[in-house]
Amino acid sequence: MGYDFDKVYDRRGTNSLKWDFAKERHHSEDEIPLWVADMDFKAPDAIIKALHEAAERGFFGYTQDKREDREIVSEWLYRRHGYRPDPDEILFAPGVVFALTMAVLACTELNNAVMISEPVYYPFSSLVKDTKRRLVRNVLFHDEKGHYEIDFDSFEKQIKNNDVKAYILCSPHNPVGRVWTLEELTKLGEICLRHGVIVFADEIHADFVYEDNKHIPFAAISPEFERGSVTFTSPSKTFNIAGLQIAEVIAHDKEIRNKIRSTTSGMGYAEVPVTGLAAMKAAYTECDEWVDSLVAYIYGNVTYMENYIKERVPRLRMTHPEGTYLPWVDFMGLGLKKRDLEELIRNKAKLWLDAGYIFGESGEGFQRFNVACPRATLTSAMERLTSNI
Repeated sequence: MGYDFDKVYDRRGTNSLKWDFAKERHHSEDEIPLWVADMDFKAPDAIIKALHEAAERGFFGYTQDKREDREIVSEWLYRRHGYRPDPDEILFAPGVVFALTMAVLACTELNNAVMISEPVYYPFSSLVKDTKRRLVRNVLFHDEKGHYEIDFDSFEKQIKNNDVKAYILCSPHNPVGRVWTLEELTKLGEICLRHGVIVFADEIHADFVYEDNKHIPFAAISPEFERGSVTFTSPSKTFNIAGLQIAEVIAHDKEIRNKIRSTTSGMGYAEVPVTGLAAMKAAYTECDEWVDSLVAYIYGNVTYMENYIKERVPRLRMTHPEGTYLPWVDFMGLGLKKRDLEELIRNKAKLWLDAGYIFGESGEGFQRFNVACPRATLTSAMERLTSNI
């Protein structure tokens, strides 16, 4: 079956964070928004049909998940990534950032150290600080080609020196696009085990992996890693349904799971939304072919953008993405100061991107793009950029 990912939709007037809040966020409305990780593709027909059916029933009262709903999650993870968690070890949440926040509150104490590897998804640092934990910033190493790796000597040293209690793993990594290898994840896990560090694995971008790379669920590597970690997933990125507020938390250890459940309940969240549950079930049971086509299309956009930059603006350097739909581009070859780079991106090229410095100090001079959009949108953005450099 063919899917039309080239179709351009007008998303304005829908309260879209990506398209309707330029003025409120001090941007001009003629900027092309390629910032927040929200795709410009309509959700699969199966999800839309499931939502129509739920609406037509006309009942939107308290809704609770059943074991068969959690079995659907488990089967999806096994089918796509070879990891089949026990359905009884799965909890639902309204979103991954909320769930991570609950896990940090549940599994660490005030002023405990929580480590992240920057540049990384910026809500991580915010949630650590907002929960009154001590933020430890591990900085990823990158070579002259823009390939990022974990400096494991520094990684372990920071854990020991700061008495780190938890580590938030971004896998695949947003924004540098790494799909961590088995060797890397094993080394990371062994260090964390040695020092009693719980791993919170954010695997929300797991379905966006390219070429010969393979997403490896951290918990699937060994029983010890499974016991010492919590995994966070969601259909929100893969199916563009973040507004339906559903995510999954997988905790093998019963004590950890009960702590997270209790903390989440204490914050007032207990039932899943009827619409989110309906969408999740349709997504994980009827949309494999759609996902395969989507990932192939986005990889085409990634390749297009990478080649465009190499040929038209070689002073920029795009990190080759192994996963995610969020290319990470080094603008330092232009020799611009922070304010001048912002002037170029926003006021000359008229693009709305995520500036690299918000992902950590090591991201300064970079910009994160979102290529989960029709090729025509991406082409317009690249042409705007090229004509102003």
